[in-house]
Amino acid sequence: MTRWFFSLQFRLIVAFAFVLMLALAAVGTYSGLAAEREVRNVRKASDEALIARIHEAFTEYYAARGSWSGVGSTVERVSYLTGREIAILNTEGEPIVARSRSDRGERNRDTQDFTSARIMVDGDHVGSVLVGPVASRPTFRPYRGPARSPVQGEALREIQEPSLRQFTDTAFRSLLWSGLGAGLGGILLVSLLSRRMLRSVRTLTKAAQELGKGDLSQRVAVSGRDEIGELTSTFNAMAEGLESAERQRRNMVADVAHELRTPLTNIRGYVEAVRDGVLKADEATIQNIHQQTMYLSNLVEDLRLLAETEAADFQLDLELASLVEVVSRSVEAFRPQAQAKGVHIAFAPGPDRATPERQVDIDRTRIEQVMSNLLQNAITHTPAEGRIDVAIEESEEAVSVTVADTGEGIPSDDLPHVFDRLYRVDPSRTRSTGGAGLGLTIAKQLVEAHGGTIRVESTLGEGSRFIFSLPRS
Repeated sequence: MTRWFFSLQFRLIVAFAFVLMLALAAVGTYSGLAAEREVRNVRKASDEALIARIHEAFTEYYAARGSWSGVGSTVERVSYLTGREIAILNTEGEPIVARSRSDRGERNRDTQDFTSARIMVDGDHVGSVLVGPVASRPTFRPYRGPARSPVQGEALREIQEPSLRQFTDTAFRSLLWSGLGAGLGGILLVSLLSRRMLRSVRTLTKAAQELGKGDLSQRVAVSGRDEIGELTSTFNAMAEGLESAERQRRNMVADVAHELRTPLTNIRGYVEAVRDGVLKADEATIQNIHQQTMYLSNLVEDLRLLAETEAADFQLDLELASLVEVVSRSVEAFRPQAQAKGVHIAFAPGPDRATPERQVDIDRTRIEQVMSNLLQNAITHTPAEGRIDVAIEESEEAVSVTVADTGEGIPSDDLPHVFDRLYRVDPSRTRSTGGAGLGLTIAKQLVEAHGGTIRVESTLGEGSRFIFSLPRS
């Protein structure tokens, strides 16, 4: 139970309830103030209209009779109908007749709160009428008239005039109860929706916990296209990437162990044979041991270089140089090896241009390593009488280098994996069919470190083409 109070669902409910209370308080306060203001306006307009009607009634009374005689009964009736204290004054301001609380034994009100209206008939001032304010409205009995006598035992009921304040109170209570009802319904709805939404989060949390324990096969079903669904897809992609990386790591460890075990076993066999006198320590034996040692040295160097290129702090020593010059020097360095195998190697530097126009920002040593790996790979997989063509193509944005051979080609199923670490098309992994499978991986890392791209095109039985492109600047 304590854990639930710290859960996201509880915080969502509390936040919604807090926002709801603030909204209700703001709406209630504003509505109350607005209602009070409107009530005052309505009451003021009603009072003005009432006073105008009372003034008109007594003006017509005087105009019809020519005097104020008998006006007392009219004052009493109008006072009863309007619920106001009314007084008629003559031209000197003296009261002629008044209907007030004093008529029922109550104290007189101060006339300073009364509204005075001059009565004019044919342009002559004939008197004034005083009308009490709203607060002076008395409770009153039903008017009986002078001709009607009270009935014996009749209950004289007091009649209360309804107040506009009652309207505002009723409206505020209605708003309060409707707000509370809507709030409870909203809290229930938020609770249900948050529970459903957080179900996916809980599933992700459980899968992440299992993933942290080493179970990289964890996947979560995507339940929607919202942010939670996007998070689920991202989690699945992350889990798949981790599983793939772990699989590659295990394969790499196994492959490295295999690559190291074979030459070490050969070296051990030769050394034990020489020690036991089975073989003589002649030039051929030493040459075999040296060959295996060089293979080990190259493998360790490739692994070191691969680790260096994949490091976060790997940096290039860039300089403005001619790519034609770097590629040409690499081709000439491998020409004797190609000729020894009977493979013709040709270089096409492209159209002749001024040297500054063909310069790019490169690390000479790293690009020579890329060319070395590509040319070594091409010579290894090209049979005698075959051909290797190296060409450079330029555009305004990039410079591309192509190394094409007429070797056995690469099967289409292996093409997506040729740049993977320790991947070799030959499943037997014999020394005669190539190295440890790190050369192309290193080439890819170095090209991408320059901001370029590398790809391969191949047709089985016809040859392969490796193309890498470098941006001009």
